[in-house]
Amino acid sequence: MSSLLEDRQLKYIKTGTELVIETVKSVLEHLEGEERMELLEEQRQQILEYLRLEIKYTTGKSILKNLEEHLKTKEGTMDTDMVAEFEKRYEEELKNKAKELTDESLKKNPKYLKVEQLISSKLGGGLADDEDLVCAEEETRQYIDPWSKKKIEIPVKNKVCGHHYDKETALKMLQRSKGKVKCPVVGCSNNNLKQTELEVDQEVQMIIASRNEQ
Repeated sequence: MSSLLEDRQLKYIKTGTELVIETVKSVLEHLEGEERMELLEEQRQQILEYLRLEIKYTTGKSILKNLEEHLKTKEGTMDTDMVAEFEKRYEEELKNKAKELTDESLKKNPKYLKVEQLISSKLGGGLADDEDLVCAEEETRQYIDPWSKKKIEIPVKNKVCGHHYDKETALKMLQRSKGKVKCPVVGCSNNNLKQTELEVDQEVQMIIASRNEQ
């Protein structure tokens, strides 16, 4: 029964998170102006609540597991009120996780970043100016080449649209094409990619090199 309840709770959180992403896509596609911005902000807050709920759920689940194990080892001698003990430990854990539950911390979660990336890819600029968001994106981004779908070896940045590609792959695509080359990133409006607009991104190259050394 407890396992079934856990499955339902996890499904609720997962379904809610997926619904936010689909709602953001729909709002970006069909709405404009103030109404669009208000609804996007509502979805930002909604994804934060689901992330907060996920942390609280996993915290409670961990405490329950520990109490169950303790109960097994002390079977026949336990006189502790388990409900009161759970509530006490749960409250203590949430106090310890207070910083982790703040909006500032949750906004570095990859699921929240996915929502922001959807919005910024459609609206362009502005949303990626927040330093914390940029740093978090750098930490979670895998740097996959949009053409080959493989990890980027030498990163080049498109000075026009800001997207990254693998240098060797980008040059091959430009050499093979007889006409204009469109940026392969979904939603990008840059349809005339030129070799002169590509530059090696030294900062990203350092991040990739650092990861390879780990």
